[in-house]
Amino acid sequence: MLVPRIVASPVPNSNPLYQFDGQVRLRHLYTANEQIHLHLEIFSDGTVRGSKYQNPFSLMEIKAVKLGIIRIMAKKTSRFLCMDSEGHLYGSLLYSEEACNFHEMVLRDGYNVYYSEAYNLPISLSMMENLAHSRQLPPFSQFLPLVNKVPLEPMLMDYEYVQQVPDIESPDPFNIMGQNQGLRSPSFAFR
Repeated sequence: MLVPRIVASPVPNSNPLYQFDGQVRLRHLYTANEQIHLHLEIFSDGTVRGSKYQNPFSLMEIKAVKLGIIRIMAKKTSRFLCMDSEGHLYGSLLYSEEACNFHEMVLRDGYNVYYSEAYNLPISLSMMENLAHSRQLPPFSQFLPLVNKVPLEPMLMDYEYVQQVPDIESPDPFNIMGQNQGLRSPSFAFR
């Protein structure tokens, strides 16, 4: 009796290093010192700065582009966080590996530091000059990725039915027969 021969082939991308491929983390990048607490934000004009509170401009999509390298994009403005050769941050509508790729380094205390892949300079919300010549991390360069607490998109609903009062004296108070067209179920807004 002949035994059928089975050819096995590996599952594509079965390497555990690829398990997070395509995964996007939605986070607010929080940084602080003794007096100031900031969330990194990117505006529609490309300006990058910090805000005291989480807001739609501070919600970032963090995605791995290769092993240990990520790109950061503002959810609201669809602008990528980028850095020039001097260490200045800006938001760009176009993704560039040189300007927008960052090494993500997780520190023991849970904070992250992000270094430009091309320039080896840290992302920082401080206004320090000469980042390239400093051996220490500048202020506001250690970020804690916080879970989003801001609603992603406002939900538009038609609340007309709330103002309508059912006629409880009517033989058809819930409009089963279709005569009271203005009265609708709250679930109608979700159809």
